[in-house]
Amino acid sequence: MSHKGISFSTERGGLIYLVDAAGCRSTTDVFSDMTGDFSMPVFLTDSAVGAEMMDECMSVLHASKYWLTDDGVENWILNGIRVSQTADGMVRVGRGSSKYQFRTSPLNGTASLTTPYVHITASIGNACHLFVKRGERRMHYDGLSFIVRNAGHSAGLDEANQLKVF
Repeated sequence: MSHKGISFSTERGGLIYLVDAAGCRSTTDVFSDMTGDFSMPVFLTDSAVGAEMMDECMSVLHASKYWLTDDGVENWILNGIRVSQTADGMVRVGRGSSKYQFRTSPLNGTASLTTPYVHITASIGNACHLFVKRGERRMHYDGLSFIVRNAGHSAGLDEANQLKVF
């Protein structure tokens, strides 16, 4: 997803498709190689690490709050971030007025992330899916087909990785 629209391709495909305000067409967009682990730079860039951070970590830990509700929900507040876990294992993580929220549930195999900029849901099991929404742009994958929607246009890949325009 970018300011132009939504670009996608098959794993082994030579063509890259763009769905934008004009519809679906092939494009010369290029994808970054994401086959390696890129998580460390994403999470650690501009992060303070090392022994010199121990005092600050201890300060955050001592200022944290914990309580258990009557219905068995465990709650923590750490550095302005609230973490709640229900008795069945569902975890909610939120910050501030809950404009930023992450939820996960081991019982039904679901996870969601909501921010002012993006909404993502995912599930595993018989009804597995991945859904990403950013503004009016949407992507959905259900284990068989992949569909993107943007500016009133839809296109995607069917079970045989063939382009479908809706």
